[in-house]
Amino acid sequence: MRDELPTIFNSPDRVESNFYDVDGYRTHVWEAGAPSGSHLVLVHGAAGQIGMGADRWYPNIIPLSETFRVHAIDELGHGDTDAPLDRSLLAMVRERADHVAAFIEQLDVGPVHLVGQSQGGWIAGYIAIQRPELVERLILVDSASMAGASLGGDRGNPDYFKRVFKPGTMIPKFDLTTRDGIRSQIAPFMFDPSMIIDPWLDRLERLSKRWNEMYMTMIEEFWSDAEHARARIQAMYSIDGTHISELAHTISRPTLVLWGKQSNKDLEHGLELYKKIPRAQMHILDEANHFLWLDQPHVFNALVRWYLTEKDIG
Repeated sequence: MRDELPTIFNSPDRVESNFYDVDGYRTHVWEAGAPSGSHLVLVHGAAGQIGMGADRWYPNIIPLSETFRVHAIDELGHGDTDAPLDRSLLAMVRERADHVAAFIEQLDVGPVHLVGQSQGGWIAGYIAIQRPELVERLILVDSASMAGASLGGDRGNPDYFKRVFKPGTMIPKFDLTTRDGIRSQIAPFMFDPSMIIDPWLDRLERLSKRWNEMYMTMIEEFWSDAEHARARIQAMYSIDGTHISELAHTISRPTLVLWGKQSNKDLEHGLELYKKIPRAQMHILDEANHFLWLDQPHVFNALVRWYLTEKDIG
């Protein structure tokens, strides 16, 4: 563990595991920091068919709580939060985005800082575009879905997709009910697999027992017609028929784009996104893959603190 950073696993007394009722859904949130501080909401990416939620921020929540009141939310169908009542909406980013927005409204603390990773970047960008009054500053982390990268070999990283998914689909190759299968699924997201620590794997194993069967049923049905699946993906990442990447120029909040130099989502996608957002800044982390906040936790935490507290930005 990098210089023994305090984490939700080794310093459980410094983090709260809280539950909210958000639009009728029991919603789990890791929280830390003084309630009087500026509020920061961490928005995670996809479940990886194992229900992986906000626990992926394990080395960031407590260090960032020294500056902010941190809320790391388990989205609908992830972690310890309920699944959507309509199971066909499992994993759909629009439903998750509306749920996160409702949580921010329920906090009732005014605009918050939003940090969104991968699909969570889509969610954070969506909220910043549709509900700008809820957002103070925005950080988009290695979000190919926000950048407009399709989920396949045409604009994604073909080597990564061949390694992890069955041909022409997003169906995992690995048995995600096993510890080795879980490790094999998430390792390609990381430059430094040593950050896949045992307490996190323990947590992911427990979550997989709850979520994997539900996700595999959904995803196998989803990809039974690959052409239709791709059309649904395009629609899922769009707002009123326009892909969100084509609306990035309407983001009015100060925005920082963070990307891994060795990201399997490809650095060019991050550069394209950065160029579209007015007055945005970008930082590229070396020796960092898609899960760059785990590959470079000290650098990530420092950049988040700097961008969200610097008075001359925006």
